[in-house]
Amino acid sequence: MKLNQRIRFAVFLVFACGGMAQAHFPWLATDDDGHAIMWFGESTNDRTYPMPENVQAIQLHHRDNDSRIETTPISDDKWVGVRSVTTLDRSGELFGTVTYGLYHGMKLTYHVEHLSDDASAAWPSEPREGSPLQTLIRAADDGGVSVTVLQDGKPLSSTDVKLFCEEGHEEANRATNADGVVHFTASEVESGLNAVLVGVTNKDAKGTLNGEAYASSADYLTATFVSGLRSKKSSFEKTAPPKVDSNSGASIVPSGLPDLPEPLTSFGAAIAGGNLYVYGGHTGSAHSYSTEEQSDRFWCLHVSDGTSGHWRKLTSGPSLQGLALVANGDRIIRIGGFTAVNEAGDDHDLRSQTDVSSYDPTTESWTALTPLPESRSSLDAAVLGSKVYVFGGWTLEGESEESTWHQTAWSLDVSDPNAKWQSLAQPPFQRRAISVAAHNEKLFVIGGMQPEGGPTTRVDVYDASSDSWKQGPSVPGEGMSGFGSSAFATGGNLYVSTMDGFVHRLAADGKSWTTIAKTEPARFFHRMLPLGEGKLLMVGGANMQEGKFTQIDAIQVATQN
Repeated sequence: MKLNQRIRFAVFLVFACGGMAQAHFPWLATDDDGHAIMWFGESTNDRTYPMPENVQAIQLHHRDNDSRIETTPISDDKWVGVRSVTTLDRSGELFGTVTYGLYHGMKLTYHVEHLSDDASAAWPSEPREGSPLQTLIRAADDGGVSVTVLQDGKPLSSTDVKLFCEEGHEEANRATNADGVVHFTASEVESGLNAVLVGVTNKDAKGTLNGEAYASSADYLTATFVSGLRSKKSSFEKTAPPKVDSNSGASIVPSGLPDLPEPLTSFGAAIAGGNLYVYGGHTGSAHSYSTEEQSDRFWCLHVSDGTSGHWRKLTSGPSLQGLALVANGDRIIRIGGFTAVNEAGDDHDLRSQTDVSSYDPTTESWTALTPLPESRSSLDAAVLGSKVYVFGGWTLEGESEESTWHQTAWSLDVSDPNAKWQSLAQPPFQRRAISVAAHNEKLFVIGGMQPEGGPTTRVDVYDASSDSWKQGPSVPGEGMSGFGSSAFATGGNLYVSTMDGFVHRLAADGKSWTTIAKTEPARFFHRMLPLGEGKLLMVGGANMQEGKFTQIDAIQVATQN
C-alpha cells in the first residue's frame, strides 16, 4: 500500500466568513485548573470555533493509569469544545482518536495527544500500543525537542511536521528523516504551550463507513506539550468580558422592520436614499459552499420613515459573497467578492472577483465601473468624500487550496466615470474578514483574520490627507472578538459590533473604546448600518450556536460623546 506522506490539508471553511481558510483540527491541553480541554480550530489560539458533534464524541484517555476521561461540552466567550468533568493529574500523557466521518469521499480521522507535565523527564519514552498515528516527543540537548512520528508503530519518514506556539503562530515546518524524526531548536520552541501537527493521506484506502463508501483516507494528529513554566497569566486563563457602560445612553430596541427575505451571512448591505439594500451572501450550512448555497439576489426595503414595508427583489447580478456594498449618494457601489462555481457536494471551487458596479435606482440598472486591480474577496470598503476606499481581503483561485493575502489598498473617485483605481500607502497588515468605516476624515480598518496568528482585535487608521497609517486602539475582547465585525459612524461617533455581541463606541480623542451595549444573541458576519443619527440597524449574520438570522434588531445610541 503506497502512502502519500506529505501533508495535504483537508479543506474546511470558516463558518460564514466568505472565503476559504486553513484546515481546522482538534487540539488537546489542560487548563490552569487542571481540566483536560479540547477545542476545534485553525491553531492553538483559535478556541471558539464550533466543534462538530461527532468530534465532541471523542473518547480521551490518560496513559499512566489507562483510565477513560469523562468530558462535557462547553461553550463560552473563551472556549468552545469539550472539557473533562474532573481535574486530572498533570503528569503523564492524554490522548484520543475520533473519526470525523466522510468528507468528499474521504474517511477523515483525528488524533490528539497532550503532555501535561512541563518537566520533560516525565514524558513517555516508549510508544503506546495500538495507536495508528502517534508521536514521541523528547527534550533535546540544545534546549529544543525531537519529534518521532509513528504510524502503526513504525517510523514515518518524509512527512511534514509543523510546530505552533501557544499564540497560534507557526514557528517551523520540517520533514521527518528516515527514522521518522524531526528536530526543532530551542529558538523555535517557546515557553508555554507548543503543538506539532502531522497529516497523512492514503489514496488507496477503500471501504465503507456507516453504509457509505470511501475511496481514500486522511489522518491528522495534533500533539501539544508544555515547555517551561507558564506565566502567571497564561492564555488559558479566562479573561473578564468587556463591561457595558450603564451611562452610555444606548439601548436595544425593536426595529419595527420586516425580517430579511432569507437568512444570510457574508453579504453586502448599505442604506441610500431612504432604502436598505442587501446583495448576495451565503445561504448554506457551515463548511458548505456551492452555487446553490450562494445568493445572486438584490433586495430593497424602504426604511426612511421607520415603518414596516415589504422587501422588493431588484435587478440581480453575479452570485457573490464576501463582497463590499457601499452607498454613494442615492447610488450603490458593489465591489469584489467571490463566486462558488461548484455544485453542492463537490469539491469547493471558489473564485474571487474583480467586478465593481454601480446601481442607479432611477433606472434600476447596474453599470460596470473600473474593475479592481486584483481579484479580492473577504474585504470591506467605505466612502470618504467622492472616493471609495478598499482594504483587506484575499484572492481565492478556483480549486487551488492556496490563497493570496493582499497587502495593497486602493481608492476610486466614483464621481468620475473614467476614474482608475489609485494605490494607497501599503497597509501595515494582511487581514480579511475585517470591517471598515469612515470617521473624522479617516478610514478605520478593524479586526479580522491574519495569515499567521489567527483572529485579531487590532485597529489600523488610514489618513487620506497624508496617505499614511497609524495604529489605533484595539477593540475590547479576545482575538475572535474582531472576527467578522461590522462598523459604521453616525451622529459624530464611530461604532463597531463584534462577534461576542458587544457594541463599542470610539472615544472622542480616538484613544480608547467604550462598551455601550450587548446584543442577545450575538452575531457576526452581519452588517450594522445607521438609520439616522440615533439608531443603528443589525442586519443578518449568524451565531455559532443558533445559526443565521433574519430578524433585524436596532440599537438606539446617543448622538454625542
